[in-house]
Amino acid sequence: MKLIDLLKSVNSALVVGIGGGGDVVSAIYVKNFIEKFEVECVLGGVVWERIRRDKKPGPAALEEISGVERVNDCLGWLKGGETINGVELICSKVAGFLGEKVLALDITKGAEILRKSLAEFLKEHEFDLIFAVDAGGDSIARGCEKNLTSPLADSVAIASLRDFKVILAIVGFGSDGELSRFEIEKYLSEDHDALLGVSLVEWNENLENFVFSVETESSKIPLLASKGYFGKYRFWGELDIDVSVLNALVFYLDLKRIYNKLLAKNVENTFSIWEANEKLHKIGIKTELDLELEIAKREGLL
Repeated sequence: MKLIDLLKSVNSALVVGIGGGGDVVSAIYVKNFIEKFEVECVLGGVVWERIRRDKKPGPAALEEISGVERVNDCLGWLKGGETINGVELICSKVAGFLGEKVLALDITKGAEILRKSLAEFLKEHEFDLIFAVDAGGDSIARGCEKNLTSPLADSVAIASLRDFKVILAIVGFGSDGELSRFEIEKYLSEDHDALLGVSLVEWNENLENFVFSVETESSKIPLLASKGYFGKYRFWGELDIDVSVLNALVFYLDLKRIYNKLLAKNVENTFSIWEANEKLHKIGIKTELDLELEIAKREGLL
């Protein structure tokens, strides 16, 4: 069943940003599209404030979030204004912008505890479908890509979602500056039988004002692309990436059909973010947690 037909049969969906701030903001684009089909949506996201915002390396545990309405071990509701170490969470900013509660996902306890928390939550809150939203496309990395820098959060989140009915939504076609256009095109072509459909990020002024007020680059690029931007874009002031209308596309993939190709399978049955990190080390992969630890040590924070 292709995407449009599928959405016509769906009444409710959980839309989850799987990699942190940029993915949570990009989940708004997916939510806006799905709601055109009169699907009731709840937005959620992994809580990981990058070290540019929060000087403590790694994702946030629910226990560290001031103001969270706890649901279970790994899930909690945010309504806006919640903080960690005095910094307002991007997930909380999204909740405030939408005027809706956002479900916070704690990946510090590993894929297995998060999977159990999600299963418990889904018994009480019926959703026909889950959309796992990834800004840029690094979630479909195989592990050999030279610019891959943030595989850990995506992997833990995807591994925790593996038992459910999930569509992986890739927003922005390389807008995170990690996988190249060639790599993404290659993987999407290889996985063409899992591709359910494509949508376009739609611009509006209110949305743009919010997105450009949030400290994340990967969610800005799809909006720029939707307005016709073509050319180079300086990512975090460090990396020039090519931007065109392709960056305004959202690709929707059946997760179950591609899961065994993804790095997520390596972090199944983990019970902490550190264990998951070590699992990726064993296959030769450096992660965003490693990078944050390096920065923290260099700046004398550890």
